[in-house]
Amino acid sequence: MSDSATQADRLHTLIAILIALLAVVGAVISWRVAVTSDQANRADGAGLRAMTDREDITLRAQIILTEHLTAYASYLENDALADAYKALARVNPGQTDLADYASVFRYAANQARDAIPQRYLDREERLMRERDLGANIAQEVRNKDVEPLPHFARADAYRQKIRLLLVTIFSLSFAAFLLTIADALHNPLRYLFLLGGATVFILATLAALSIEIASALGFLEQVRLEWLTLP
Repeated sequence: MSDSATQADRLHTLIAILIALLAVVGAVISWRVAVTSDQANRADGAGLRAMTDREDITLRAQIILTEHLTAYASYLENDALADAYKALARVNPGQTDLADYASVFRYAANQARDAIPQRYLDREERLMRERDLGANIAQEVRNKDVEPLPHFARADAYRQKIRLLLVTIFSLSFAAFLLTIADALHNPLRYLFLLGGATVFILATLAALSIEIASALGFLEQVRLEWLTLP
């Protein structure tokens, strides 16, 4: 066998090995794209759950506030009626039923007043609506995740990673095309295609590895920040 034939066989073997490695790397990157896509969907789901929980908690807090407002309105009405009947009883001491009415309305006012926690009333017995609403929301969110934006931001980051990994897959496809052309040619031009295919293959592999490392470092930094913000 001549030297040229031997060299051609070696070159063919090298190209075959490169194409096989390229297929393996492409499969690994495709797997990482699938995993990252699942992570993005999970992050979106967590964001939607957080948004739903926040709206649910806000609605429940508003319902509680409405109940307190109703009780407060009843308190003001009955308290005013109690004062009015008490004043009439003083003017008309002979009508004992007026004092009885005053007592009944005072009792109703006190009952309505007791339905409202003292911490939501100021010194002048006025209902502090914002404090009532905020306190009930704060109590409900204590053990729940109600911040959807971090989850959506994480999903966007995953999708950006997917786009970058897809670029590397397309690059690997181009590298496979160049290597196939190099294997088909039987003139010195094949070395140019071989060099181009091998270069694109190496660069795409390094790019995919860099993307994974950057993603892992970003995840670790996010975990560190979440630990720092824990109560």
